[in-house]
Amino acid sequence: MKGKKYGVGFIGFGGIAQSCHLPGWKKLNDVEVLAVADPFDIARKKAQEEFGIPMVFDDYKKLLEVDEIDIVDICAHNTFHFPATVESLKAGKHVICEKPLAVSVKEVEGMIKEAKKNNRKLMAAQHQRFRKESVSTKRMIDDGVFGEIYYAIAYALRRRGVPARPTFIKKELSGGGPMFDIGVHILDLTYWFMGCPKVHSVKGVTYTKLAKRKDIKGLWGEWDRESYDVEDFASGFIRFTDGRSISLSCSFLANMEKLEDFSTTLFGSEAGLRWPDGKLTTEKKGVLQDVEIRFDTLPDVAPHHEEIRVFLECVKKDKEVPVKPEESLEVIKMLEGIYRSAETGQEMLF
Repeated sequence: MKGKKYGVGFIGFGGIAQSCHLPGWKKLNDVEVLAVADPFDIARKKAQEEFGIPMVFDDYKKLLEVDEIDIVDICAHNTFHFPATVESLKAGKHVICEKPLAVSVKEVEGMIKEAKKNNRKLMAAQHQRFRKESVSTKRMIDDGVFGEIYYAIAYALRRRGVPARPTFIKKELSGGGPMFDIGVHILDLTYWFMGCPKVHSVKGVTYTKLAKRKDIKGLWGEWDRESYDVEDFASGFIRFTDGRSISLSCSFLANMEKLEDFSTTLFGSEAGLRWPDGKLTTEKKGVLQDVEIRFDTLPDVAPHHEEIRVFLECVKKDKEVPVKPEESLEVIKMLEGIYRSAETGQEMLF
């Protein structure tokens, strides 16, 4: 550490950085946000004038030359995560990077290699793991309440929820559609609940059935239907080397009853649960039991802020990060496998 505080720099300063990450860093007494790198004038102007960040750059490599910066928070578009992370690690910075960590297995492997080479921390910002409902569920799992969780059904579905920005609907920027935007969240969480086993095989399908239609309404604003070149629905079946499995479905546009379904249903040998708002289901002495789980009675936690607080602790105390890059590698392996399977029509073996 240089001086009394840890210096933080942002690469990419859009909505997620401004509304979620920056308030998390500002809560910490031993942190100072020193710089922002963003190619857009409006983002740099906002950083200085509204948030009082002293240094702004249009080139992120200039930010990496600032010695006082110890940690880089990457909130740029998905396909930029890899080069920005690798260059940050080479510059001797610790990196927390928004999900997905990268858009291919090869890229994540390169990130892990660079982090180890430079002895720096690297973590994907999978904030769903830090929700109070998630932390409590994981404790119950680790205490053996569910027995063996052998199967899970994970949903990240929206009825009419296309993010109306190019960084979500153009493959050159996003790497993919709802799979990489919201699917990565519920998949990572479910995978963590199951103890992070190794992937054996993946079978998947992707569709773009609604996003280009002029008669489909967007509840989040209008998107460029001509430029939309990612899937609007995807589904996959994932098997692990120990025989357990996950079914994953995600969509920006789905003709379904709810406006949104972000959930995972865990099937265990001793009990089951639909996270985050279901009942624990089990059987005792021949009697079926549905036990109400009151997560709402727990203290409120801002998950984006908590992941940042924990990441800083890992940097300060040289501890292993809770979202291990090797776990993120398996998650990207699953997602990339679904895309590859959808393209080839074949099951992908690992």
